[in-house]
Amino acid sequence: MSVNLKDSLKEIYALYMYPARFPAKIFDIFFSTINSRCPLFDPFSGSGSLALASYLKGFDSIVWDLNPMIHVFVDAGLKLINGYSIGGVLVLIEKATSYGRPYLPEGAEYWWHQEGLDLIGKVWGFFRDNLASFNPATKEFEPYESSWSLFAVIALYASRRLSYSDDNVPKWYKSKLKVGKIMKELSEKAVEELFKHYVIKKAKDLCKTQERVSRPLCEREPAVMVKAVDAVTANEYPKDVAGVLTSPPYIQAQEYIRSFSWELRLLGVPESTISELKKLEIPYRPPVGLEIQSATYHEVLDQIGEPKFKKLLESYFTNTLTVLEKAAEGIERGGIMGIFVGEATVRGKAIPTVKIMKEHLTNKLQMSEMSGMRIEDKIERRRLFKKRKNLNPNGIEVEHLVFLRKDQN
Repeated sequence: MSVNLKDSLKEIYALYMYPARFPAKIFDIFFSTINSRCPLFDPFSGSGSLALASYLKGFDSIVWDLNPMIHVFVDAGLKLINGYSIGGVLVLIEKATSYGRPYLPEGAEYWWHQEGLDLIGKVWGFFRDNLASFNPATKEFEPYESSWSLFAVIALYASRRLSYSDDNVPKWYKSKLKVGKIMKELSEKAVEELFKHYVIKKAKDLCKTQERVSRPLCEREPAVMVKAVDAVTANEYPKDVAGVLTSPPYIQAQEYIRSFSWELRLLGVPESTISELKKLEIPYRPPVGLEIQSATYHEVLDQIGEPKFKKLLESYFTNTLTVLEKAAEGIERGGIMGIFVGEATVRGKAIPTVKIMKEHLTNKLQMSEMSGMRIEDKIERRRLFKKRKNLNPNGIEVEHLVFLRKDQN
């Protein structure tokens, strides 16, 4: 039985709200071009889509991301694929709601009503003491119990639903409408009942996902290596990979540490670590010493008059291309790199990001664009603010995909 990748990924993507996902059709194209059983690699993995898609198709994978949430997403996704018991997770969440050693991050009172704070504290105190702790040195969660990631996904969903944050926007945003909704719900139901309602809702959704996901039929279980890492400064990149498929940040349009800062706090990530990670997001880094070999890049810089926006582009392209160069060096001869990125704007001007990346990699490294493999994907569904009062009120409208092959000579 072959895996229906599109339908399976659609189900797995519902695991937890995330601002950007790889369209499944990209994976179908990517896998069709792979001529080796060597691992696949993504240095900007986000929610771990490549790891889960590769697992479903029987490929080994290595996925990196700056955000430690990558560990939660991939571990929970793999457990869903393999039919882990959701019922057992619910038993643990029930125990957590009466736990005697609560934990609440500083500032939680801004996001939760007083009635919810006590319950939220119990649930996350239970998680820290009984399910997993976070190691700031390795940027990894150290599980005490195998259900830790599914517990995290369900409890984070319910905790956020009880908060004042808008339910439809990934980045935490205190909404007057949501405040009113919570006050109304708490006037009708006890907070424990409301929390349980959201827990059960999410658990049922995950059970349906398990029923619908096509499981891989392989002689051996595919290996998945996950690492929370600063890819810009990392020196030991994977070698002999069959292909790289990645979606770099969209210039200043994505701030994933900021978007998930409260999930990270609830999971026990120290405030000092979150602050450190925020500074490492590409829009906030200084440029690095990389000479960009793209005529288009230099033309764009000349057209951007304001120094701060020139610096933004220099920072973005030097840091991002540093990562792509290092990743490309580890691809075996004849292997491929797929780059999927949205056309963000600076001061209202669309930046031809993929074109600049393609020019640099083909000029500097022995890579060539694969004919007939370029895709433009209009974004039909998004979880972002629209009609904003700026020079790009509707955000990013189109994403571009290009495939490059490493020279076989």
